Amino acid sequence: MPTQSRDLALYLHIPFCTSKCGYCDFNSYEGLGHLADGYTDALLGELDLWAPATRDFTVRTVFFGGGTPSLTALEDMRAFTDRIRERYAVAPDAEWSLEANPGELTREHLEGLRATGINRLSIGVQSLHDDELTMLERGHNAARAIEAVRAARAAGFDNLNMDLIFGLIGQPLARWQDTLERALELSPEHLSCYALTVEPGTALYYQVAKGLLQEPDPDVVADHYEWTRKRLARAGYRQYELSNWARPGRECRHNLVYWHAEPYLGLGAGAHSFFTGRRFANIDAPNRYIEAITASLEERATSGTGTLRQIAGGETPDADTQRADAMILGLRLLEGVSSTEFAVRFGVTPDEAFPHAIAKHLATGLLTRVPPPHGDRLRLTPRGLLLSNEVFVDLLPDPPGDER
Repeated sequence: MPTQSRDLALYLHIPFCTSKCGYCDFNSYEGLGHLADGYTDALLGELDLWAPATRDFTVRTVFFGGGTPSLTALEDMRAFTDRIRERYAVAPDAEWSLEANPGELTREHLEGLRATGINRLSIGVQSLHDDELTMLERGHNAARAIEAVRAARAAGFDNLNMDLIFGLIGQPLARWQDTLERALELSPEHLSCYALTVEPGTALYYQVAKGLLQEPDPDVVADHYEWTRKRLARAGYRQYELSNWARPGRECRHNLVYWHAEPYLGLGAGAHSFFTGRRFANIDAPNRYIEAITASLEERATSGTGTLRQIAGGETPDADTQRADAMILGLRLLEGVSSTEFAVRFGVTPDEAFPHAIAKHLATGLLTRVPPPHGDRLRLTPRGLLLSNEVFVDLLPDPPGDER
């Protein structure tokens, strides 16, 4: 049986945005600002509802994601951070991250965020070319993004991530190179560099489907990615995940919880969790989420217990699914998966759990084995980083009734 960590990561989802970017498929909404007060009360209430179940856990990381958490009033942010400290056992050195758009990051607001205990900022820069930002439907320009990073430094933030997107439609390599070079001049501790993906259900998807825009060219995307890996290595950043680079010791501790398949608890509309061996998700719609939390709190006030009505559904993954999750998530990391640690956790080695997939992709050159005494690990090769989904799909458990 898998071992259960007693450390916990908390994720709090803020679903509000001033506008919805065309490429975004996150659970986020524009035009719902009138729900903000009720949503704050509901999120505080959900923190209360979960507190008894987490009393034996130590919170190591807290992450405010969205949506646009930086739209949250400082008074509400203080209420969230205070409530977490009151109801949960939080490690003294906990990482407190907040996603932010450059448009909201004034010096005064940043100083207020820092005073609440937020100690890591992830800024959605995406590009440092105004025409590309317009194409992405971002609400800031390049100058504002640079100003926001400098304001964050002045406010005392010494752990900054910049989100950037490469492989934009029609984007020459030189344009991406210029964005990354200008980002490096700002010396962030962490860089998340993602290829533009056309996600079903987004405005960008329908534009591509109607022939109004071309899909990103996979060969161009690969060229951008390969150059990025080499350039950031020369700049002193260590790639530790498919899309993430950090100065030594500045990896995102919260996201490492996901990639290590360790427990996390998601609060807020549409938030996902993996807690006490179960995977589950909250109701997506903010208004229905508020109604569900309100009903749960009323039930607790009258009966002493509160049903978690905000949970929309979940499952207890079987052993095959847990092993596949751990393998796929672990291979996203450049360090790969330790055969020894996997065996301790699941009672079988990766080769015993996935004999055909591992043999296949050792042969295709997408996987490589790092033997003892250097770790006895399986990891993606440089080519495997580009074609990781070809490996991941072969690690998925066969559906019921599939006798392949």
